[in-house]
Amino acid sequence: MPKVSLLISVANDHLDRFSEVVKGVEEVGMEVEQRMEDLGVLAGTIDSEKVEPLRRVAGVSHVEESRRFQIPPPDSDVQ
Repeated sequence: MPKVSLLISVANDHLDRFSEVVKGVEEVGMEVEQRMEDLGVLAGTIDSEKVEPLRRVAGVSHVEESRRFQIPPPDSDVQ
């Protein structure tokens, strides 16, 4: 199963229980790689078929797939 990188936004009413939200998403199967508590955001990876159950974790307000961008090198024809 392919893994996807995600950003999870924690609901404002759960910011004081940030660690509980972390535990909840880890129980679903997310490997939390970054905890940005001041921003109310988690970053990590999970199997693609487990993304939907993340949306039902108490305290999760938004789940967004991380996107990666690559800028062409300076000497590239495309600028």
